[in-house]
Order: sequence, then C-alpha cells, then structure tokens
Amino acid sequence: MRIIAIVMALSAIAFGLFTVVFGIVGPLQAPHAFHNAVVASLLVVISAPAAIAVARSPTDSEPALVVLAVLAIAGLATMAASLTIDPFTMPFVVSVGLLWALAPYRVQLLPSGRPSPILIVVVLAAAIPLAVYAYGNAELQRTDTTSAHDAFFHWVETSFYAVAALGLGLLAALRPSAHRLAAWSGGLALVVLGAASLMLEGYASSLPSPWGWTALVGGIAFIAVARWEARGSGSPRAIAEN
Repeated sequence: MRIIAIVMALSAIAFGLFTVVFGIVGPLQAPHAFHNAVVASLLVVISAPAAIAVARSPTDSEPALVVLAVLAIAGLATMAASLTIDPFTMPFVVSVGLLWALAPYRVQLLPSGRPSPILIVVVLAAAIPLAVYAYGNAELQRTDTTSAHDAFFHWVETSFYAVAALGLGLLAALRPSAHRLAAWSGGLALVVLGAASLMLEGYASSLPSPWGWTALVGGIAFIAVARWEARGSGSPRAIAEN
C-alpha cells in the first residue's frame, strides 16, 4: 500500500507542478490556461493529499482511502458520461482499487458521528450548478472531435474535477469530524475553480464572473463551516488535530 500510495503522490505532485510551470505560464499553452489550472488542482489539491496520507500510515488511513474512492468513482462516472477513457485518469482509478484490495482492515465509509445540516444545505445548493457544469464539459468531450481541448482530454478532466469537488463536499457534510481532509480538498477545489475563472475569464470551461465569485466565496465558507463543525462534533482526537 505504501509503495502504491507513494507512486501516486509523487506522480500527482510532479505532473501537477509540471502543468503549472509549462501549462499555465508557458505561452504555447495559453489557450489551455484554465484547463491546465484545473488539471493542476485536480492533481495537487484533490488527489495528492489523500495519497500522501495513505503513504504516511497505510494501517491508519481510512478517511484518506474513502476520499480516494470518491475520486475514483467521480472519474469513472465522468468517463462514462463522456464516452471517453482518459489515459491519465484510468491509472489513478486502478491504483485506488489496488489500495482498497490491499487494505488490511474493513474501511467504513461513514463512521460514527453526526452530519452537518448546514453543510448538507450548502452541498445541495451547489449540486445543480456543478452537475450542469460537469455534464456540459462531458458533452463537449463527446461531441468535440477537432479541437486541442478534446485531444488533451481537457473536457472530461474538467467534468471529473467538478464531480469530485461535489462528492468530497457531500462526504464532508455527512461526517465533518471524520472527513476533514475531504472538506479541505473539496473546498479548495472550489476556491481554485472560482479564482481561475475570475483570472482567466472567457477561456474554455471558465465560469462566468458571478459564478466564479460564488465558487470562490462558497469554497472558503465551506472550509470555515466544516472546520467549525468538526471542532464542535468531533472526537477529542479530531478536535486536537484541528
């Protein structure tokens, strides 16, 4: 488990940083700046932290494994909706499956604890806009057969990003004390989506300005409320770690 998780973490960080340097700053990739920001965040913000957590402690990594499972399900769902096998996402999905197969314990999706009504309302409010956004990008991956965005699998990866953020938000809302990693990853994903949309307005897949601000502020608020909920409802260990 540790070897697989280390490879996943190093791959995510290395490719994510490479994307930041050459995919956002590089002039040749200028038309893809927004998509590359999303891909970099998908790797560094969403995927790498959970893989690092498993690598650090394979025998005590249940929340991280659940986060990785949510990401794998999101990847499979968006590839199915896009009718596209993303060669960058599929190895990640397979690796997550191997981690679950090798886990020496029974993983609980929702351990003991109470859900957060406030966070559930926030997630439900975000569900329709994010689902529409994800479906629109998945549809573009199906129908666009000529642009470089299609060739680089940018549409399906952006769809993956939106579904993953929504899934992590729901996980954190159901058990804020146990899934603090999901709250941070999902909230930061929205912050990046909103900030990138505002900085790169008009680029392919970027959100219009009002929705960009909504994602940015909503992501920050989600993290703040999730942290407050975890402190109020978590175990002594969870409270101390916060």
